[in-house]
Parts: sequence; C-alpha cells; structure tokens
Amino acid sequence: MSADKNLLFLNHDVNNHLGIALGYFELLIQKNPELQQSSYASLVTKGLLRARDLSHEFAQTYQDSNKLDLSQKDFVLIAVQEHFLKNSKPAYEQLMEIYNIKINLQVTMIDEPKNAYLNPVELVRLRENIVSNAIAAGATELDVHLEMKDTYLVATFTDNGKGMNQEELDKIILFQHGDGKSHGIGSRSIVEGASKHGYSISYSSIEGKSTTIRTLVPYYET
Repeated sequence: MSADKNLLFLNHDVNNHLGIALGYFELLIQKNPELQQSSYASLVTKGLLRARDLSHEFAQTYQDSNKLDLSQKDFVLIAVQEHFLKNSKPAYEQLMEIYNIKINLQVTMIDEPKNAYLNPVELVRLRENIVSNAIAAGATELDVHLEMKDTYLVATFTDNGKGMNQEELDKIILFQHGDGKSHGIGSRSIVEGASKHGYSISYSSIEGKSTTIRTLVPYYET
C-alpha cells in the first residue's frame, strides 16, 4: 500500500476516534447535570467538532491535490463461510474490549459453499467505522447479523443509539454517495462494492431509538 493511501487511511481512523470521543463526551454530559451548565463543556464539544471538520478538510484537500485513485483492485473473491466463521467472532469480541459496547453477533450460514467479492482490509475498517459511529450516536449495543441466503449474503447492523429523522438520514446518505469516497454511516467498502460488484444498500433510522444499515452481497461462481 502506498504512503499516500496510508496517510489517508490514518486520517480516516483519526476521524473515527474523534467521533467516539464526541459520543462519550455527550454521554458524560447527559449523566452529569452540572457539566451541562459549564461553559467548558461547550468549548470541548466545539473543539472536537472542529477537529473532526479539519480531518474532513484535510482528506478532501489531499485527494484533490494528489488526484489519488483509492479504488484500486482491492476486492478479491473469497469463500464466504470460511472467512466469516474464522474472522467475525474474534473481530467483534476485540471491538467490544476496545470500545465498551455490547455487540450481539449472529452468523447464519448455509451448507453450499459460496464465494463473494470482498475487500478484507476494508472489512476491518467497516467494522470499526460502524462501531465508532454507533457509539458517537450514544449506542450501548449493536446487533450484527451475517446471514447467507441462497443467492446473496445479507449483513445487517442495528444500533440502539439516538437515531435520526428522515431529513438527517437523507443528508448523510447524499453525503456518502456524493463522491463515492465519503464514509457517512457506512464505509467506502460498501460504496465501492455497490458500484463494482452489485452490492445493494439500505438505511433506516428511528429517531430516539436506532439506526440500521443493511447490505446485500451477491455470490459469484469461481
């Protein structure tokens, strides 16, 4: 991987953790009424928001100035059962240890071997991104269901965060799909998968209750 890509991926990871910091600080304020009256709380929130905005600006400026192509041939044909049974459980267990969020993982497989185009590196970032966004939304639990159907894999992620109204959700979806590189509430992996390999994506949110991301990944014959 080039230094250019490493720099942009690092910037994205920094942005993820700024989102987590914002989420935790919001929870801290909610649980401490005295902080709600403090001028320092507002300054901290503004500082974290500014750092997040600067991170977005840096990424956009760097991409524009270097004309980077971030959509190289990173997707490979992978045996679905083998990959998810071997990697998913330990990955989500590790995320629970790191981020103090309960992740309810359910994996439903079929007997017939199937293959799909996946990006292994981006799958790691996808998990991190969805967990960090859930925490930033005040979630304490995340339901993850990886379900194999006869012709496609369904990945569903539902958090119990503050949710969004339809207007807020529409803005985030438009932002994510605007340039094909933004991360919105999902990941570049989903956006690229949709454009290259026929992924189908849906988003839904209930204000004050939850947000759900659902992705359909078609199988391919070897």
